[in-house]
Amino acid sequence: MITLHYLADLPPARRALFEDAARLWDDVLDTDLPPVDHQGRTLPGLVIDVSIAPIDGPQGVLGQAGPTVLRPGTELPAAGIMAFDTADADALDAGGRLRDVILHEMAHVLGFGTLWSRQGLVAGSGSIDPRFTGMNAAREYARLDPEGGAHVPIANTGGAGTREGHWRELVFGDELLTGFLSGDHRPLSALSIASFADLGYEVDYGQADDYALPSFRDLALMGITEAVRVCDLCRMARTQPVVAEG
Repeated sequence: MITLHYLADLPPARRALFEDAARLWDDVLDTDLPPVDHQGRTLPGLVIDVSIAPIDGPQGVLGQAGPTVLRPGTELPAAGIMAFDTADADALDAGGRLRDVILHEMAHVLGFGTLWSRQGLVAGSGSIDPRFTGMNAAREYARLDPEGGAHVPIANTGGAGTREGHWRELVFGDELLTGFLSGDHRPLSALSIASFADLGYEVDYGQADDYALPSFRDLALMGITEAVRVCDLCRMARTQPVVAEG
């Protein structure tokens, strides 16, 4: 399903991180995406333009990731972009975090957080308690927390690239698709996989990692407060996708 289009040469180890991420998401999202024509270009499945290049140095803009072209009708992505600043990618790699950042940002290209509002899947936008309303994710959330409410808590802090585009950090802790890189192990939960079913993908729940909601003690041990203060993912810009025009 996912085709990676490298805009410049990358070292083999870096390419392997992107290719491993694409394989994982292909396994999770067992979906046939037929080719789409857009402005003279045929897009098979999902084509992601990938680059790691200088932008503005360490701790500036980390990069940009998201869908750029959507399919008519389903509005599932046909093309997207993953661009990272060289200095920031080097720092993440040195800290052992680049793999999870790539997995996380590829999820945004696939529509996690970036297509929720477009598909009417956010309730309480702008409030202190925004929620994701997809029925599949709601079912998985109820399994995690039977008393947690009808819908899934999403980020209520952060900038435009974070707020209402991730699971809420202080509820879900180190889950891969919260808005902050916390903890040492960042599992991909059945909840996250279910959210892709709500977007219209066929999914394989067997690809989910073991996951349970953390306690307050667990959150402290994960360094959640530090993660919120040092937010690498908050420095990612998002895209404004268009529907394909043949």
